[in-house]
Amino acid sequence: MRSATSVIARLATASCLIAGAATATPSDFAQATRVEGKVPVSLAGAWFLYAQAEFPGGKSRALAPELLTVSQKSDRDVALHLLDVQLPKSIAEPYKAGNKQPKAWEPTPDDIALLRTQWSKLPPATNKDLHANDVVYDRVEFTLASPEKYAEAFSAADPGIDEALKGSLFALEVVEKYRPQPIAPGENVAQVMERKSLYVVRSKGDSVLEGKQFTGYVAAGPGVPIPIALNGPFKLYRLAKGAGASAPAKSKPTPRRPARR
Repeated sequence: MRSATSVIARLATASCLIAGAATATPSDFAQATRVEGKVPVSLAGAWFLYAQAEFPGGKSRALAPELLTVSQKSDRDVALHLLDVQLPKSIAEPYKAGNKQPKAWEPTPDDIALLRTQWSKLPPATNKDLHANDVVYDRVEFTLASPEKYAEAFSAADPGIDEALKGSLFALEVVEKYRPQPIAPGENVAQVMERKSLYVVRSKGDSVLEGKQFTGYVAAGPGVPIPIALNGPFKLYRLAKGAGASAPAKSKPTPRRPARR
């Protein structure tokens, strides 16, 4: 863990999925949801995901925040989408600046209120820049599991995860795969290849879900991948309710073929 505090600042920026990189149409990269068991709460709507990594000495860092939408027809029929959009500057800039401080940046009530009015209008980011630590999605896979299905859904859990899962309401695993970006000759850049997070929900309210998260990054190293493991608290802030909030902003309708006669 010696280098984790120095690496997290780079990885948090490198995986800045919302603050610096974006697309609002799900067709731009594959997304899939698997449900194991029954989801015990209604998730339909839009959510802001905030997570922290904690370190010895009381230090902490905010992981790259994300926006999610959820459509839910039943406790088994649920589909999540990650919205790769730009956060408002009043949120994105303090988040980036906060990762240079000993204590993590946290969203304020005003930040959440702003997102509740603006989340569906946030513009997609373009012109991804490797040197700005933008990432390019290849695919995102979600797994929702209820407690009786944890053993089937999450294999080879470490002791810390096993302890967090005890008595929890449900858990969400998110696996994000990134596409490599072109590197100029002579450059030596360690690109983030994957982010895998497990969010264990331990308490619920009408507008916030809370619990503990376990996140692993994999970066391309010199010859072998470099894994980094981080954990800490997280919160899911509800921005909107209902199935109507589940469509990603500015998504394009699928063309219909004329009916055959």
